[in-house]
Amino acid sequence: MKKTIIVALCLMFGLASQTQAVGSTPNQGTKTGQTDTTVQGQTGNTVSTQEQNQIMNQGAETQIQTQEQNAVETKDKTNGKTDQVTGKTTPEQRKSAVASAVQAMLQIADREGGIGQQVRTIAQNQNQNQTKLEQDIEKIQGRSGLTKFFIGAKYGEIKDAQKTLDQNKEQIRQMNQLRTQLSNAGDQQQLAEQIKVLEQANQEIETLLTEAQSGFSLFGWAVKLFQ
Repeated sequence: MKKTIIVALCLMFGLASQTQAVGSTPNQGTKTGQTDTTVQGQTGNTVSTQEQNQIMNQGAETQIQTQEQNAVETKDKTNGKTDQVTGKTTPEQRKSAVASAVQAMLQIADREGGIGQQVRTIAQNQNQNQTKLEQDIEKIQGRSGLTKFFIGAKYGEIKDAQKTLDQNKEQIRQMNQLRTQLSNAGDQQQLAEQIKVLEQANQEIETLLTEAQSGFSLFGWAVKLFQ
């Protein structure tokens, strides 16, 4: 009887142990699931942070490129190559425009006969006169404000420049007459466009001469009278 009771207790103890072991397995699974979720959450945060850093880096690079471009544009405005601040054409731009117009006129002259030779002569004179005008303007504008206040502008150079401008106007008038005699309508149109370039350059020079003579001067009237 005692042996039977002991065997029964042993069986009951074994069943209880197995039941406890089986019950603890889901808890381990739950803990593992929690760990996986945590790892996945951390990985997601890492990827998100990398994407944000990449976007910030791209934005910084774009800002640097914009600053460099603005610096280049500012340098171009201040080194004499362009004059976008005042809106005035620089001497280099005028000479380049006239040289291009003269080159186009010479090409037209090569396609024409006797009239072409006359076009060539006037075009070459315009190029030479433009060089002389720019030299005169440089001398006129080189006078300091204090000197201009006492004795006025460089009236001698202004007078020479005005004579050159008058020559240019007369030559352009002759060029317009030759234009109507060209045999090719396309050449007539192209020559008219180049004449406008020359007229524009002359107008700008004339404006600069007018500005150079403006302003008060103590003894400028006397210097101008003698010259």
